[in-house]
Amino acid sequence: MTHRILPLLSAVALFVPLTGCAARGGGGITNVTPVQLQEGANLVPHLAPDGRQGLVVEGRQPDAMAPLIMTMLPRAEGQRGWDVVEIEAADGSRLPTLDARGRAVLFARAKVGGIPATLLFVAVPDPGDAAPPGAPRRMLIQTLRLQADETSARFEPVRSETTRGRYCSSTDALAATYRLALPEDGWNTGRCSPAA
Repeated sequence: MTHRILPLLSAVALFVPLTGCAARGGGGITNVTPVQLQEGANLVPHLAPDGRQGLVVEGRQPDAMAPLIMTMLPRAEGQRGWDVVEIEAADGSRLPTLDARGRAVLFARAKVGGIPATLLFVAVPDPGDAAPPGAPRRMLIQTLRLQADETSARFEPVRSETTRGRYCSSTDALAATYRLALPEDGWNTGRCSPAA
């Protein structure tokens, strides 16, 4: 598998909170600060709740257009190797990678109910929104929290919310919800005409 980082992730270093550290999003999620990532494989200090570093990589399978994002953690102290961090879907299934096409994806540090956490935000157009093609749509924002112990690591769902407003991209919705300056990711296919 060839590795190159998702354009959104390579631009994450540019993310800056617009109004201080408190986020407007609900669910007790505050102090949202994007994880600083550069193009290529990213070694992220203190990614796990126990302080372990993590590795965030974006790559593609041969002949596939959609980028895939994988997160890995080194095994617990005294053990050798790395484990893939699974992503828990709404139906309870677990996936080793996240298909980023058409989605805004953001790794961030935040507080959930006042407790520090590493979060993964995934925003997509809400499938239940009946807006006509090309019009702004409501977006579904899924928030997942990294949970890790000595034997497993996974991103577990914390909440799922549909935006009240309508947006031309899932990146715009995520930026507005958490008051962040987010550049377009290049893979978001949900662009539209605001006048539509």
